[in-house]
Amino acid sequence: MRLLLLTIVGLFLSVASNQVQAQEFYEGKPLSHLNVSLGVSTLGVGIEAATPINSYLKLRAGINHMSYTSKTFDISLEDNDDLLQQAIGYVPDYRMKGKLNFTNGHVLVDFHPVKKGIFHLTAGFYVGQNQIKASGFLADENGDRSTLLSGYDWPTIEFDGHQLDINNGELDATLTLGKTIKPYVGLGFGRAISKSRVSFKFEMGAIYQGDYTLKQGGQNIDFIESEIENFTDIDTYTKWLKWWPMLNFQLTYKIF
Repeated sequence: MRLLLLTIVGLFLSVASNQVQAQEFYEGKPLSHLNVSLGVSTLGVGIEAATPINSYLKLRAGINHMSYTSKTFDISLEDNDDLLQQAIGYVPDYRMKGKLNFTNGHVLVDFHPVKKGIFHLTAGFYVGQNQIKASGFLADENGDRSTLLSGYDWPTIEFDGHQLDINNGELDATLTLGKTIKPYVGLGFGRAISKSRVSFKFEMGAIYQGDYTLKQGGQNIDFIESEIENFTDIDTYTKWLKWWPMLNFQLTYKIF
């Protein structure tokens, strides 16, 4: 995967270097020129409009969207306190399906240190809520829904310091990745405003999302200090959710 990514970036930089003359610097004040772009990024597909601010700064605004529903898959659960074993007679799997929905608007400013160069630094913010919804049930080794033994109630499930309720063997939750307003910094090659009718642009950076929130039934699940964990090493993954990596490939078209 890393080799493929490096190959793609290398090919793009090769194309971009050949575009330096074609992407000749465009003088102009705000709204004196307008470019639009279509892009594919780690936030999905996007559309964007750009106009100059001055000789070195370019203003960009747009929207990105990504939606995906996974196939059903199983996650093995731990049962360190033996509550699942006591309640249903064995340690089940969590048989789930995930649904991802990312919709974000953004306002960004490109700074070109070299007036006629294609290298730029970018800063700004994204606005939106990025959510992952998990829905599923506890299942035995055959994939059948788990049932309670007589005299027991469903225990709670521990997820990264959050207690999740099981409702008749079903476990649903919504994870929101960070805050609504998220700052962004990045760097890239290419020009949002250029004299060529069609041009290419590549950018990479990071969005700071902040801490995630977890909900069940529309209610926030508070974090608690607990040494019990039913999802093995889940904190290895959740600790990276504060930052969202950005890779963005854009095809830009000059309107005027």
